Amino acid sequence: MAVVGSGLPALAAALELSRRGSRVAVVGARPEDRSRGLGLALLGPGRPYARVVRALGRAEARLVWAAGCENHLRLRALVEEAGRGCGYAARGSFLLAVRRSEAEELAESEDMLRDDGFPGEFLDHYMLETRFDLSGFPGAYWAAEDAEVDAGLLASLLGERTRDAGVAFPAGAVQAIAPDASFVSVDTEAGRIRAASALVATDGAAAALVPALRPLLRPAAGICLRTRLLGGAVVPTAVRTADGRFAWQAADGSVLLCGIGAAEGGEGSLEAFATRLPVEAASARAREDEAEVSVDGLPLVGRLPGPPLAVACGFGALSPGFAFAAARWAADALLSGADPTPEPLRATRRPGLV
Repeated sequence: MAVVGSGLPALAAALELSRRGSRVAVVGARPEDRSRGLGLALLGPGRPYARVVRALGRAEARLVWAAGCENHLRLRALVEEAGRGCGYAARGSFLLAVRRSEAEELAESEDMLRDDGFPGEFLDHYMLETRFDLSGFPGAYWAAEDAEVDAGLLASLLGERTRDAGVAFPAGAVQAIAPDASFVSVDTEAGRIRAASALVATDGAAAALVPALRPLLRPAAGICLRTRLLGGAVVPTAVRTADGRFAWQAADGSVLLCGIGAAEGGEGSLEAFATRLPVEAASARAREDEAEVSVDGLPLVGRLPGPPLAVACGFGALSPGFAFAAARWAADALLSGADPTPEPLRATRRPGLV
């Protein structure tokens, strides 16, 4: 079995497959490679629940949040089994309204989420500004069942687990994937690898390797900023904006701020958004990551029609949110022939959320 990709999705998939008895090679990554983006283990896609319900339907929206619950349970089981915390903290996260209309959607979503089994609390601008050093945001929703983890420590743990499981990491960057009716060939700088089946699982770019995904994926914002908080400033530690564009994770007096939507510039840039936070602008340090997000903000998971090829991609900077559940779904799809991926997350779906 060939797993083509990088980051948490590739390592989680390789570990899942190897534990089921498959001989696995991860192509295009090394077990010590760092993880991209933020360590946010989130249930939903970073949109108000009411909006997702209108776009997908109530039952389908609940499936998306339930998928996040499964992912969270699998992530927690991994760190508990290893006896290493990896910075795991189940203290919820905030969905932050940038516009008044988003705050109204978040308030509308509160009762719907609770009725569907997902607890949380809506905060108006006064409550938000009372708790945190934030201003100019009209409201927020606290999702009680979300969690955080140190993405780097988690990737290191997965790297160790995959090595212990006998997963191979052949050298050479991936140049192309050539699927056939009964096998998949992966061309690398070092030669060709032929596998009975393959899974493209990555927190980076996948569209160039799988042409069928090109209409469904867009380059992600690609820039992350790490900056220090102003002395004494208090901000939520795990945040996404309700427009699906930005997210941050705060720890030890600093903030890692990432773009989580499609690449844009100008006044809507990550740098411009950072000026709205209580941070030391001069301390900002930027890095660029090659990543992709789907056109509807949800990951693309599952087996593709035809050859023995499955995908788990479109995570952008938020791969912890679905990578572990996606590993289980993709493994089932390739090994059993039955794809358990929820319909709103399947790679063959018609995108319905923006």
